[in-house]
Amino acid sequence: MKLLKVAAIAAIVFSGSALAGVVPQYGGGGGNHGGGGNNSGPNSELNIYQYGGGNSALALQADARNSDLTITQHGGGNGADVGQGSDDSSIDLTQRGFGNSATLDQWNGKDSHMTVKQFGGGNGAAVDQTASNSTVNVTQVGFGNNATAHQY
Repeated sequence: MKLLKVAAIAAIVFSGSALAGVVPQYGGGGGNHGGGGNNSGPNSELNIYQYGGGNSALALQADARNSDLTITQHGGGNGADVGQGSDDSSIDLTQRGFGNSATLDQWNGKDSHMTVKQFGGGNGAAVDQTASNSTVNVTQVGFGNNATAHQY
């Protein structure tokens, strides 16, 4: 299983135009770590899917005009740290389960979008966006959720 994870992460660490990367992870409480690495360049796509408790994801897209970054986490204890510097790009984060947290940053962009959806107790989101004509949507359903959003 360790070799499979390393191969999946290695396949996504390099970057360039019109590249797509996917890091699926399954397993309960195994402490999986999805390193999306730096998938940069225009028209890039980065997807991380995690199923099981104890997972974490770190994703960065820089100089990624017209690009998409998607993280989906199901299970307790998940966390995500996401960054994107781009125009006309999007971040879509979905977390289902207990104890999830997310930090999202989008900078130097215009016409960009961030969507955060959290379902379950104890979720938290911190969102910062430095972008013109851009949008942030945060949806939280459950107990003890909190959100902080800044747009500059």
